[in-house]
Amino acid sequence: MATFEVKVVEVSIEEHGNADALEIANIKGYQCIVRKGEYKTGDTTIYIPEQALVPKSILQEMNLWDNEKDKGKLAGKQGDRVKAVKLRGRLSQGLLYPNTENLPVGAEVSAALGIEKWEPPIPTQMSGLVANVNGYTLKYDIENVKNHPGVVDFLVANNVEVEITEKIHGTWSSFGFYPEVIHPEMFGRGNVVVTSKGLSGNGLAFKNVPDNDLNLYVRTLRNIFGQNNANMTTESAVLETLKTIVDDADDLDYSSPVFFLGEIFGQGVQDLSYGFKDLQFRLFDIYVGYPRANMGGRYLTPFELNQLRDVFPGMSRVPVLYRGPLTHAVIAEYTDGMDTMNGHNIREGIVIKPYIDKALSFEDFDRVILKSVSGDYLTRKNGSEFN
Repeated sequence: MATFEVKVVEVSIEEHGNADALEIANIKGYQCIVRKGEYKTGDTTIYIPEQALVPKSILQEMNLWDNEKDKGKLAGKQGDRVKAVKLRGRLSQGLLYPNTENLPVGAEVSAALGIEKWEPPIPTQMSGLVANVNGYTLKYDIENVKNHPGVVDFLVANNVEVEITEKIHGTWSSFGFYPEVIHPEMFGRGNVVVTSKGLSGNGLAFKNVPDNDLNLYVRTLRNIFGQNNANMTTESAVLETLKTIVDDADDLDYSSPVFFLGEIFGQGVQDLSYGFKDLQFRLFDIYVGYPRANMGGRYLTPFELNQLRDVFPGMSRVPVLYRGPLTHAVIAEYTDGMDTMNGHNIREGIVIKPYIDKALSFEDFDRVILKSVSGDYLTRKNGSEFN
């Protein structure tokens, strides 16, 4: 999910409203600010999205290169990273590059143009010694609502009940408990997997070694499960708790692995700390089963997650903002604003999940989970995006 792509698109044009020389080009749910008259509705062009690293040659073509400073005019140290900005009060998310070869709509051209996705550097406290446990970690991402307007329209038209939670700006973490030993260098009996988003997607996990004792994922694991040492034996308690709180999920095998997924945040993790000096953890998902394909595992629904009550100290859920039928107005209402934990940080955005229907799926992805990101968050100054 959330694949990075640079594609040929068709645009529709509307007035800017705050600038006579500018217009707004709409691409699905995204918008780019362009010079007036540069495009007309129905034109095709190449959409370069946020987090793209753009080569010098293209920046020069687009008059986005400063010859005197020998760097681009975009974000990042080299000025070559696409970032959301506000131009005369309107959000602009990406760049439009001329489709001079008249390629068809939908053509993917990132490789041809030499455009790559920017990957943020990993801070020391988020790095560590890792082991290959390929096949025993989850790949996880959330699609943006702007990439899937048809899915949103389906949920709205069918009056699907959803739960909307606040998206916290921290670092994604996964704590997986296996019934069997999978690797001698993992935690517990060699059956507890601790990993970050980037590592998990590549089948890697942190080793249970003294050099990782200061790693924030390892520290959070020990804090959550009340362990002050590396000899964790709590997996049986995890399974027993799940059996008692979700007694009607007969499609799940509770002798299978269980993954607790959440956000670690607080002072020193990202630029938004929400007023917490110590590391904090908020649960947003639980996966039961083996992560490999066709093994019968799945994520618990919000209905099932809401039956969790103080499973372990520190296992609070992310804030729930809304539960009910999804509408476009609801998405707009809850996406922006301030956080709900202390009210002093910009809200990153929201995450939307069907409340009960675990079988709801679409061709592009097998689980409906969508995010809507705040424009104020995207355009904040000196923001960090560590994974």
